[in-house]
Amino acid sequence: MADKELKHAPHTEAEFEEELEAVEEKANNELQLYALWGVITVVFNVVLFYVLYHIFGIEYQVANLIDWFLSVLFSFVVNKMYVFQHKTVSLTKEVATFYGTRVATYFIEALILWIGISLMGVNGTMTKIIGHGIALVANYFLSKWLVFKKD
Repeated sequence: MADKELKHAPHTEAEFEEELEAVEEKANNELQLYALWGVITVVFNVVLFYVLYHIFGIEYQVANLIDWFLSVLFSFVVNKMYVFQHKTVSLTKEVATFYGTRVATYFIEALILWIGISLMGVNGTMTKIIGHGIALVANYFLSKWLVFKKD
């Protein structure tokens, strides 16, 4: 393994800078794709929450749970296919890990909804947007480091 790494190591400063630029470009592209799909997921999430909570009158925590489950499924598919372009050895394990990391951010978002709506009387949709924004940042790092990590 060490020999393989040495063969690909840059030998000159120019080669090093070229490799560094390629890594930075890939990272920027990944962040841009995550941001794009993240915005699309947030819109999906907020619209679904609005429909469940305001139109169907479902209690906000139940609406959030239904909304969360469907949004996480959507997010898994787009993150796997378009953002991280991850090849899977075990789809079941990957899906389970993805949902597992989302459980933590779900509870963070549920706590923010409870504080905003129940304690502070803030508009449910506005509170949802704030909570989901915080969860979105945490989800990127959890996806990159735990779910779709490069082997």
